[in-house]
Amino acid sequence: MTFSQFALATGAWLMSSALYAGDSIRPIEPILVTIPAGTYEMGTIKRQNAQPVHTVSLNSFSLGKYEVTVKEFARFVEATNYPMPTQCRHELDGWFKPATKGNWQQNALTTSEYQPVVCIGWRAAQAYVDWLAKETGKPYRLPTEAEWEYAARAGTSTDYFFGDDESRSAVCEYANTADLYGESRLQRDANTSYKNWDTGMASCSDGSAYASIVGMYKPNPFGVHDIVSNVLEFMADCYADNYDDASATGAARQHVNCEERSTRGGSWHWNNWPHSFRSSIPEDFIGGVDGFRIAMDGQSTKKSKETQLFEAALHAAQAREKINRVDRFDFVEPVANLMLTEDGGLVSLVWDKHPDPLVTEYRVFRNKVRDSMFRLIAANINEPTFREPTPTHQVEYTVVAVKGHLQSAYSEPVLSPLGFSPIPGKIEAEHVNSLTGASIAMSTDGRGDFNLSGRNGIEATAEFSYQLNVKKAGYYQLSYRVAAPQDVEGFSVFLDDKPIAQAAIKNTGGIINGKLSQVRKCIFLRVS
Repeated sequence: MTFSQFALATGAWLMSSALYAGDSIRPIEPILVTIPAGTYEMGTIKRQNAQPVHTVSLNSFSLGKYEVTVKEFARFVEATNYPMPTQCRHELDGWFKPATKGNWQQNALTTSEYQPVVCIGWRAAQAYVDWLAKETGKPYRLPTEAEWEYAARAGTSTDYFFGDDESRSAVCEYANTADLYGESRLQRDANTSYKNWDTGMASCSDGSAYASIVGMYKPNPFGVHDIVSNVLEFMADCYADNYDDASATGAARQHVNCEERSTRGGSWHWNNWPHSFRSSIPEDFIGGVDGFRIAMDGQSTKKSKETQLFEAALHAAQAREKINRVDRFDFVEPVANLMLTEDGGLVSLVWDKHPDPLVTEYRVFRNKVRDSMFRLIAANINEPTFREPTPTHQVEYTVVAVKGHLQSAYSEPVLSPLGFSPIPGKIEAEHVNSLTGASIAMSTDGRGDFNLSGRNGIEATAEFSYQLNVKKAGYYQLSYRVAAPQDVEGFSVFLDDKPIAQAAIKNTGGIINGKLSQVRKCIFLRVS
């Protein structure tokens, strides 16, 4: 039985057996830990949006020991028929697609009812805590940013409650994050990578490729689990880009028209961030790595019968999952001494034979843009060598060793020769010989292509150079795609340092609904 079938079956059982007096469905109240009152310095000088660092004094409150799970959330949906989203940004294919079919109960990334509930959005999380408070008469709510950071730090002053972890090698004991195991599964399932992507990955294995059953990692000193990372957590606060008007008592900041909500922590899909770092999410955004935990004024209370039953079932699920993860931590050392040579139109890679006799194969990865995401190009290689035709442009290679279906960390990469783009032919924008005033960025067209852009767009003095092999003199048409938020002077084309054409660029709309509004243009060149 698939999880979707299992979840539906569970839902049917709940509808029939969880009905009580007055035909009401009783909530599973959260397992809480009491957070003692205290004062701390909130924020950090490492991030502009977490300044100014300021003193916050908090009364004692309670916080969810775990993130809210699918099983707990099911009671709310069944009791209220809340109109849940039917699309969610959650499918993996190198990055998350903008929206695909899926909901809190049926999506590609949820495989257990004891995982954190996702694909819900901030508004549904708020509706959940409102319902929980109404049904129980207890002041349940979403935590504030100040409460979350205080509880996460648990009296420590380092980046994380367990230390600074600059090497990102200890975090896997405490959190589900982008890591070696996740990379191994991600390459297998989607032929894509955390390597060189956003914040990269930890140099350890946490045993979980995607969202984890809650409570599988060591808690912080206050007894809170998954506070570093598992899913991103919604806060009660309306997001502001600094702490200029932050409350000294830790109250949530609220605006009349709130479009962005604060979030804290990290998710399995991203590397982890220090507790003081902040992020935000549109209030109407529905994501597959976003969830929440619950807060309550005052000290935690006696567990209800439903909570006790849930806790026992969760512990059983955790025990089963612990057994399943036994073989997910045995990673071999990376491949050593990878070297590249080119001769007769062939690129040859050689590396040292791995000393571990249980290594069963090698895999070769290629990166079509330096420092971007590696893609698998060859597997089941038994000997420490690989050859292929020399690419027409410069690419990057790396190799891994495989033991027990787990791949090692990547070897040190090597670069192929620069190469020439044949004309007539297609010149990819990212195949530059040299680049100033711009950067290579992944495009938004969903095809895995790249753009030349920059933090504030391409600079007015930007220059791109390419190595071309023009077989025959004559007239050529240069077609290109461009996106611009306004009319600009455009660009000039040079051949051997001599100007041969110029193109003006008109306003295309820039970024519309999160995507570049691109138009196709062309100019004519004479090559002699």
